[in-house]
Amino acid sequence: MELIEPWVFPPVITAFLLTVSMSLLLGLGLREYYLVNQKRIVFGTTRTCMLIGLIGFVLFHLQPSGLLYLAGLLVLGLWLGLFYRYKLGEQQTGMIGLMMALISYTVGPVSLTLPYWFLILYTIAALFILNARENIHLLTLRMANEEIITLAKFLVLSGVILPLTSREPLAPFLPVSLHQTWLAVVVISGISYLSYLVQAYFVKGRGILLTGAMGGFYSSTAATLVVSRQSHHYPKESTRPAVAILLATGVMYLRLLVIVALFDSSLALSLLPGLLGLFVLTLATAIMLSRRNHEPQGSRRAAEAPKNPLELSAALFFALSFLLVTALTHVILEQYPHGGLRWLAFLTGFTDIDPFVLALLSGDFTHYSIDIGRAIVIAAASNNLLKAGYVFAFAATPTRWKAGPVLVVLAAFNLIYGFWGFD
Repeated sequence: MELIEPWVFPPVITAFLLTVSMSLLLGLGLREYYLVNQKRIVFGTTRTCMLIGLIGFVLFHLQPSGLLYLAGLLVLGLWLGLFYRYKLGEQQTGMIGLMMALISYTVGPVSLTLPYWFLILYTIAALFILNARENIHLLTLRMANEEIITLAKFLVLSGVILPLTSREPLAPFLPVSLHQTWLAVVVISGISYLSYLVQAYFVKGRGILLTGAMGGFYSSTAATLVVSRQSHHYPKESTRPAVAILLATGVMYLRLLVIVALFDSSLALSLLPGLLGLFVLTLATAIMLSRRNHEPQGSRRAAEAPKNPLELSAALFFALSFLLVTALTHVILEQYPHGGLRWLAFLTGFTDIDPFVLALLSGDFTHYSIDIGRAIVIAAASNNLLKAGYVFAFAATPTRWKAGPVLVVLAAFNLIYGFWGFD
């Protein structure tokens, strides 16, 4: 007995319907834009965008080589040019309608050649840009020239240098490639830079609590040192600096999970219960401290502006640290395969733990999966002890005795979990 195949739309019909739908959305968005901004001289709205979309679809489908489509584009461009010349004569310079017409013309080829999800994303992005004039203008005013240069640096790090690096291991005692090394640099730089942008431009001046929370994604150690110094400017009744320090440490656990998940999802799943539990414990302690806050009204101070973490010198230093720690880890595992990694993790935690964590995840140490999980947790424990030392050394007395002991207790829980939590 033959099975009857269910009838489905031919791909060209699906692409046609999507072209009509997306052109309709673009036209509706353009019409709304004209109404809100009270534009007098307009090129067209809903029907115009739909018809342009249909013309682009048919011309591209009739001749996939693109000659008819290019001819149609020339005609449309001439038409748009004549209209824009008329607008200039009427002292009008806006080009939004013209750009939306060109976007509508490209909807057909996109629906025929690219995945359908990309066509939807393409349309949504165009509509978002159309209606985000004020937000984009505000962002460009707030972003300094240095930020644009910094963004260019990150694009060089990730889009130019990374693809050119070799994937061959560097040496027998250094089981990583230049590609893995630079990938580690890009991952850490990207997370830190994104945290910096959010802190500097979207939650700027929102107080010390956000400084701590966002600082945990950038560097909980640096955030702890900054908040400890700021705590001297708060009244002794305030628990806000201590809460900020704990928030930085709590977010550090989430940051570690994200980093591990990017390189080893199975290890991230095994670490999830422990690190998530430590995050919840830290957050609960911070909430309890915040409820005991008796800070007088009007005494809150704005947080210090964060420093941009994305510098080429810092990236090179991280790369060298990554290679050094990877080589040292390889030697330790060769000589002391059962306990050496744990002690190395404990000592590394008193410095920057990122190179160590990335070295474990990027190096050829997959057969030490459980030991890697232990080492990451133990490194976080000694890093908490380092932060406790910063608090006791630099924080005001009330903050010192509210946050310092909690960090020591968290370090103890980390060590217990690191040494015995995987059995």
